[in-house]
Amino acid sequence: MLSNWVSNWPSSCWLRVQETFWLRSMVAKLAVGADVLVVRPLREQDAFLQLLTAANISFRYKPIMRIVPITEPLAAVERIRDLILQFAQFDKAIFISANAAELAIQWLDEYWPMLPEVQLFAVGQQTGMMLKEYGAEVLSPQGQQNTEGLLKEMPQLQNLADKSVIIFRGAGGRATLADTLTSRGAMVTYCDLYRRVIDPVSLVQARAEDCRCLVAHSGELLQAMGPISNKATMLVVPSERVAEIGHDLGYKHLVVAESALPESMFRAVQQALG
Repeated sequence: MLSNWVSNWPSSCWLRVQETFWLRSMVAKLAVGADVLVVRPLREQDAFLQLLTAANISFRYKPIMRIVPITEPLAAVERIRDLILQFAQFDKAIFISANAAELAIQWLDEYWPMLPEVQLFAVGQQTGMMLKEYGAEVLSPQGQQNTEGLLKEMPQLQNLADKSVIIFRGAGGRATLADTLTSRGAMVTYCDLYRRVIDPVSLVQARAEDCRCLVAHSGELLQAMGPISNKATMLVVPSERVAEIGHDLGYKHLVVAESALPESMFRAVQQALG
């Protein structure tokens, strides 16, 4: 019987079904005259969107960017594999984002049943928590949750003479981290694990949205959205660096969150909406 078959599903399957329906409901959310527009990439169990929902804040979710793991060309995949096999030769490893941590864990788990003694760093607390759940010891900034905070707060990253550092990231990221580490004496290697791809259809739809507040979790997302169309639109961003991009695009009303953490961004939205 169908009911018996369904009742025998593993709990993990039910969890996946629930997550799928939740994600679809967020993407399809139709809030006429929504207060908030969120454009960051789709993710499972998005804590920021959950906070907006719990607070009964109307929002539209238009993910204009997709995170695409690097699976081609073959040369790029072989480079990732080679760097993973050489992982024990590095003194330090830095994980730029939760996406980088998730994909790196998959690669490391395949080739390293037990992680070698490489000192691990995460740019933000969310990325750090993902690595800790994997069982790794990881250091991350407690104050400023970004590259600048990592470079400023971590004493282990100040004097790097003759130290080798591998940075797990998305292709085409900022050079600030590598440039600074190199200036401190490090030999830096990039391991690009994914690409950020703008969805042109979603971008057109997002640009056409009428909202009181735009939430841009990164400078790349904000630049993709382009110059402001409604001078009254509030802008919520996770850092002063992204705020500068907003100013250049014509935004006059900005709120800078303490960090990119869901709770911080949520408080910034509340402040923006007054």
